[in-house]
Amino acid sequence: MKKLDIISCGEVMVELFGSGTLSQSPTFHKAYAGDTMNMISMATKLGLKCGYITNVGNDPFKDYLLDEWKALNIDLECTQIIEGFNGVHFTVLQEDNNRQFVYYRKDSAASKLDVKSINENYLKTAKVFHTSSLTQCISESAREAVSEYLIKSKSLGITTSFDTNFRSNIWSASDAKNAILDVIKYIDILSPSYPEEVNKVFELDTPVDMIKFGLAQGCKLVVVKCGEEGAYIGNSNRIIYAQPITPKGLLDTTGAGDSFLGGFFYSYIKDMNLEDNMRYAITSAGLKVSARGGIQSQPSKNEVEKYLNLVKVKEINHHYLN
Repeated sequence: MKKLDIISCGEVMVELFGSGTLSQSPTFHKAYAGDTMNMISMATKLGLKCGYITNVGNDPFKDYLLDEWKALNIDLECTQIIEGFNGVHFTVLQEDNNRQFVYYRKDSAASKLDVKSINENYLKTAKVFHTSSLTQCISESAREAVSEYLIKSKSLGITTSFDTNFRSNIWSASDAKNAILDVIKYIDILSPSYPEEVNKVFELDTPVDMIKFGLAQGCKLVVVKCGEEGAYIGNSNRIIYAQPITPKGLLDTTGAGDSFLGGFFYSYIKDMNLEDNMRYAITSAGLKVSARGGIQSQPSKNEVEKYLNLVKVKEINHHYLN
C-alpha cells in the first residue's frame, strides 16, 4: 500500500506572465499556479511525498501540466482527465511590486470537481488532507466536495488542513465566512492571512484574536500568515511569533503563503517542535520571494536549512489564551 504525507485538493491554472502592464506586455511566458498545488510543491521539494486531487481538461495544456507535476514526483492517482479546458490567468508584476491579474476560469475542468472524486482508500494513504476556501468558491459542486472531503478525512483520523484563501473577485467576504464556518468543525489546522482574511472575512482585529477564535471552534492549531509582518502559530497551550526574513532579497510575493505552509507541513509531519515549524515556514517563504513566480522560485531543502537560524521565534504571553 502506498504511503503519502499530504493529499491536497484544489485547482491549478495555466499562468501566462508578462512584464510592465497587461495591456503593454509584448510577450507572455507559460507557467502554472494554484494555492493547493503550490503548497505541496514546496513540501515535496523539502522531501515529503504528496498527492493531488483535481480535474485536468483535455486541452493542449493537459500534457504540460501533467508532465510538470510528474517531474515534481506528485502522485496523480486521483487526478482525473475530463473533457473541457484548463483555467488560465494572465499576470504581470508591476514596478510597484503589485500584481495585475486577469482570470479565465468559469466552467473550467477544475471547477467541475465533485463528490464523485472521493476515494476513501486513497485518502487512507495520507497523514494530512489539505484544501482551501479558494477551492470552495470555484463552483457549487467543488464547495460540496470540499465539505465531504473534510468530513471523510476527519472520520478516517487524517489531520485536516484548510487555507482560508479569500478571493474578493469571486465571492464576498460574508459568503466566504459562511462557507468556512460550515466546515470549521472538521478542520484541525486552520491557516488564515492577516490582515485581509482576519479583518474582512472573520471580522476580528488581531492575529491573536484569530487564533483564539479558531481554537474555540475546535481547531487544534491556527497558523496566521501576516506577510511582511511575519506569522503567528498557536495551539491550546501557547502562541509563538516570528518576523519574516528575506536573505536573498524581495522581488515577488506570489505564492509566499503557500510556500510558508509547505515549509510548515514538512516540519509538522517530521514531528518537529512548534519553533521549528515556524522556522521552516518563515524560511521557505522568505527564500521564495527572492525571484518571480509561485513555484519556479521555491527553494531547495539545502537552501532552506542554510537560513533556518536567521528566524527568531518569540513566545506570546500565555494569558492571551485564557
